[in-house]
Amino acid sequence: MKKIIRNVYYKILWILPKKVALKIKYKFSTGKKLDMKNPKDFNQKILYLLANTYDDLVTKCADKYRVREFIKEKGLSQYLPKLYGVYENANEIPFGKLPNEYVLKTNHGCGCTIIKQNTKDINEYETIKKLNKSLKTNYAKSTLEYQYSKIKPLIICEEYLREYGKKNPTDYKFYCFNGHVECVLICTERDKKLKLAYYDLNWNKLNYTTKEYINAGIIEKPKNLKQMIKIASKISQGFPWVRVDLYNINGKIYIGELTFTPAAGIIKYNTQESLDYLGTLIKI
Repeated sequence: MKKIIRNVYYKILWILPKKVALKIKYKFSTGKKLDMKNPKDFNQKILYLLANTYDDLVTKCADKYRVREFIKEKGLSQYLPKLYGVYENANEIPFGKLPNEYVLKTNHGCGCTIIKQNTKDINEYETIKKLNKSLKTNYAKSTLEYQYSKIKPLIICEEYLREYGKKNPTDYKFYCFNGHVECVLICTERDKKLKLAYYDLNWNKLNYTTKEYINAGIIEKPKNLKQMIKIASKISQGFPWVRVDLYNINGKIYIGELTFTPAAGIIKYNTQESLDYLGTLIKI
């Protein structure tokens, strides 16, 4: 029943003007009023950008396939994972000709991701079914992340980035403000209960996370952090705000994706103090 109500709720919001829909969503989710004329904190400014400024370039960079063009234009193609194939329908995937390890995912939002490891087979029938269902899903409508609505849905097959002892490699999420990298978010324990940790550029832990999400441990500083910061800075130039996701596998850096609306613009895992501070860094 909750799922049905949620679907109806978002269908109604989708047909409303962007600013009106986002104001309703923000009020319903936070209990606060969203001032589109004078936004203050991080969430409010992301929603302002979403309603007023996100253009075709943002759509291109939010597309997990076409962002590769943007990265190449920046002269950073050497940091992209290998691309094995692009498909408009999952029935086109030549499973027998793919490497022993790879990742299949859709490009148009928070679609499904399927990992094929050397030691584990996948069910091709279920994989095709799952990916084709994802292709038909309009993720923009279910979250009001409008930048995804203009993306042509595709399936991409990429290199599997193996980090010893982990199913998913450590994901370094760089918070960038028009070429300035402010801090790094690291997500851990995704397969259990998600834990988060923020670090500044000197690798001091930041008190940005609410209690239920705090990673109490210490995450080792990447040896080539300066190079990662340089890459994130170059990618983010010209964007008031963007999160650049990087991987660091055995000392080799890979570019993951660019995110413009984390948590669909309503982050609840950050303290209000951190949201207030990060909001001051977005110039609108």
